[in-house]
Amino acid sequence: MKQTLNHVAGAFRWSTEKEVTAIEIVVSALAMAVPALLAARGHHTGLGLVGGMAMSGTVAHGKLRVQAGSAGAAFATLALAAGLACLIGRMGMAGQVASLTLAAIAGVVGGFDRAMVAASMRFVFYLMMVGGIVATTSADPLLIFAVVMSGALFAMILHIGMSAIVDRIRKPEEKPIETERVPTAGQKFNRLKRSLGELAGWQYPIRLVFCLGAVSLAHALFPSHDIHWAALTLVLLVERRPERMPLKTTQRVIGVIVGVCCAGLLSFLALPAWADVLSIAVLGGCRPFLRARNYLAYSIVMAPLMMMAMGTADHVIPVGMLWDRLYATVFAACMVLFVNQGAILLLPQTAAPKA
Repeated sequence: MKQTLNHVAGAFRWSTEKEVTAIEIVVSALAMAVPALLAARGHHTGLGLVGGMAMSGTVAHGKLRVQAGSAGAAFATLALAAGLACLIGRMGMAGQVASLTLAAIAGVVGGFDRAMVAASMRFVFYLMMVGGIVATTSADPLLIFAVVMSGALFAMILHIGMSAIVDRIRKPEEKPIETERVPTAGQKFNRLKRSLGELAGWQYPIRLVFCLGAVSLAHALFPSHDIHWAALTLVLLVERRPERMPLKTTQRVIGVIVGVCCAGLLSFLALPAWADVLSIAVLGGCRPFLRARNYLAYSIVMAPLMMMAMGTADHVIPVGMLWDRLYATVFAACMVLFVNQGAILLLPQTAAPKA
């Protein structure tokens, strides 16, 4: 009982370790609101914010070369994910098989190093998101790709400028350089190769593909229901190392349920396009602050943004679709707990260490 109470309390715990400046908040809002405003003329308000969402938090602080490198890598990852999603999004069952194959490859490649972990997860997430948009809308896939990447380009330039300003304002103290040996690319590759020589090295891509495969099966059995939400939730919840009851899963489920309900209530107001853009700006500005403070609160604001991106929050949302989103969230959480438990029982050494 005490452990359960501590777990729930941890889900609501507020962190103050990371500083978030007003400039970061404003730029995060503009990075999504401006492309959404421009895309609103073509009735693609939600689609316009995808690029800004993808580039948020991807620019590293430091010299311009470092900033450009981190932003360029994130931009290239999004371009690859969005491009492939637009190619296979309307291929039916063949497209779903291709998506699972790409997710498996990304899961394996992600074991190369920490940077590749984040990049691979971002790739799979936007592969599923853009693929869902292509599959559920009548818009030209080439137009979808152009709008997403245009928004990402604007956000990248904006974030690089922001990062330079923030670094100048903060003026970080010079710390003594620690002589830490950084593994070479060859050493990282050999480590990945050795891990793939054991079953434990495959546990993450297996869990990811198993969960996404279950979503594809659910879509085949219930084609009239929106299941793309479950795929997005699963990509966010499946961690590299399994836990029996991940805190992030609890936070995500509570946050998404609250966020979906809030988005549903707002949709019944039938707000004009300018109000949708204003909502995107407010929610987009809250993202960097809440991401640094509490993942549950962050999930609440992300739910309406993701619904707008999927093209369902800029008009009245059917009650059935709201229920689909809620059921999909619970389904995804149960799938993650199920596959985590299976991985821990079959491969105990893969379990995440206790805090």
